[in-house]
Amino acid sequence: MDIYQGPALERAKEAQIFWVGLSAVMFKEGQEKLPLSPLKSSGALIHSIEAPLRPIFSFYKTNLVKCAPIEDDKVRYPLTHEMEKCFPNFEWELKHLHPKVVLLLGKQVADFVLKRFDLPKVTLAEHFQYHMFLIDGTYFVPVHHPSYMLIYKRRYIQQYINGIQDLISKSICPKKGQ
Repeated sequence: MDIYQGPALERAKEAQIFWVGLSAVMFKEGQEKLPLSPLKSSGALIHSIEAPLRPIFSFYKTNLVKCAPIEDDKVRYPLTHEMEKCFPNFEWELKHLHPKVVLLLGKQVADFVLKRFDLPKVTLAEHFQYHMFLIDGTYFVPVHHPSYMLIYKRRYIQQYINGIQDLISKSICPKKGQ
């Protein structure tokens, strides 16, 4: 299972913020095999979002599907039954790491996770002001996938970064009276 994604729990005891991607990716021999690695473009963008917040908050990165689904020597999108099979692992991570905010990266991840909690599918916010769902004391937030931003919305990356940083800060440290 960890050919393409090493275990991420070795270093984490609890985390305030979860980043949840879809599935593991292929790495070259000798590369760090952690989910959403800063060696990949999506992970690098996440890393830049976290950077000014790291002294204040703890972060954890994971994928719904822990292994890379391979077809014809290429990673493909996981099938629904593969996400279903791996979902108990994600639930275990939630239970043991106690996040306050779970950022669901992309529509496919968001739709799958929200459906598991009997919530409706969402449309991702155009102006990066994302809707939060409170489930058992944890905010679940569907956000644009970093790769989508890098490919299709590059000129809005700073707005995206600011939107997520604000969301994290406000959901964990709300102003008095809110």
